Amino acid sequence: MNKICTDIEQSKKLIELGVDANTADMCHRYRWSNNSFINLPCAEKAREPITGDIPAWSLSALLELIPPYLGEFGEGIDFGFGKAMNGKWYSAHYLQYFQNGDVDSVKTVTGDTAVDAAFEMVVWLKENGKI
Repeated sequence: MNKICTDIEQSKKLIELGVDANTADMCHRYRWSNNSFINLPCAEKAREPITGDIPAWSLSALLELIPPYLGEFGEGIDFGFGKAMNGKWYSAHYLQYFQNGDVDSVKTVTGDTAVDAAFEMVVWLKENGKI
């Protein structure tokens, strides 16, 4: 099954780090009928607000939190995202040294899914005061 949003623990971590819950575009809603959670788009959450919903972020919502460019080191850091040869997803900010054209990774994180890699980058950015 494809992972479509942050899991409950990831969602709680983002909230703990101060990510605005209003940036979440999904939620985890508890279903009493079978003692489980279901993922719902925010439109569903808005129609039927229930206390206890846990905000969740889809891949697109996580990517919206990541700046495409960080103006650091005088030359800036560009954001990259993709799937590596080993099948893992990666999220990275790259610093290009314009003098010789070399590209160096300032921070690269990986995950089993695209959502996991984007989540790890948001966490790193928040923990390091970059967003």
